[in-house]
Amino acid sequence: MDARYVDYFQSYLSTLPESQLPEIEEVETTYFCDDEYNTNECARLVSIGQKRATCSVKEAYRIEEEEFPKIGRHQIVLDWEKNPVCIVKITNVDFCPFGQVSREFAESEGEGDGTYEWWYKAHNDFFTEDCKSAYGIEFNDSTELVLVTFELVHK
Repeated sequence: MDARYVDYFQSYLSTLPESQLPEIEEVETTYFCDDEYNTNECARLVSIGQKRATCSVKEAYRIEEEEFPKIGRHQIVLDWEKNPVCIVKITNVDFCPFGQVSREFAESEGEGDGTYEWWYKAHNDFFTEDCKSAYGIEFNDSTELVLVTFELVHK
């Protein structure tokens, strides 16, 4: 991990009581979206506590041979330039077909106008294109998503 991320995470650790330190197993970096505007906007929304969740296509983890997110893991949220913006802690990981994502979860993503309708259209458009171009798979209402909720712990 890049030294600046280690330093940033250490600045967070220095704010914790010693009794909480053993709970932290590892930290990773993450970012949202695949373009500059949305990556920076999502990082900003996380840093102000408005964005408290994210989702991704479950099949992408298998294709990319990646582990699913883990409850309790810390993530350093990066902006487009790969600068640390804040740190979140994963509080829940669930799996659900796209068409059955709850209004509550969609709204906790905190993007757009904050409505389920906006969330559904934006994510349907993004995942339809991403699944086709990046993975060669079809996306629809029955496609399984990984739903991740998190809490802001440091900025």
